[in-house]
Amino acid sequence: MYNLRICLEVNGLAEDEHGNPRPAGVFLEMEYPGEQAITKEKYKELMNQLSVAGILKATFLDSIVSPENCRIITPEEYGERYGEVDDEE
Repeated sequence: MYNLRICLEVNGLAEDEHGNPRPAGVFLEMEYPGEQAITKEKYKELMNQLSVAGILKATFLDSIVSPENCRIITPEEYGERYGEVDDEE
């Protein structure tokens, strides 16, 4: 099995040093039951099957986060904007 990371950018979830709203990154990670590592093409195919509203509902965040304030981003974009995720955590 391999890990599948779904990354979101949520507008207004964080604040800057002056208390102004700014975006924050959130990710979900789950085991993917494949025999082979997930290729970039397969990852893109999987992400195209998801919706922000569906992700929020599945994670019970739909009552506190609006889909209009979110967008799916790649793990690479997440790393560039919010730092790499330590897999040991």
